[in-house]
Amino acid sequence: MKSSIKQSLNTKDIKILSKKLTVYAEQILECDRIIKDTKIHKDLCMQKLKDAMGNYTNGRVSNFLLERDYVPLKASPLPFTPAKEVRSERKSSVKIKKI
Repeated sequence: MKSSIKQSLNTKDIKILSKKLTVYAEQILECDRIIKDTKIHKDLCMQKLKDAMGNYTNGRVSNFLLERDYVPLKASPLPFTPAKEVRSERKSSVKIKKI
């Protein structure tokens, strides 16, 4: 793979940009890291709320209403496996509403 990068660097199709733009490339990489870390933190917080709610579909903490409904799933016949029955599953996230 390194050889293909070197080959592409030798072509005339590459525009050399000002070094002043380096800060933008660095900031994009930093933003990607922050987004990844923030998603991990959000998932952890969501799991804590789901665990605390247990089988309840509604909850309240301080001035926040929490809601975790069921999603209806239709029966779906599959060609090589037995058909799935109509059922409902818990939503994967908790809806939070500030009151």
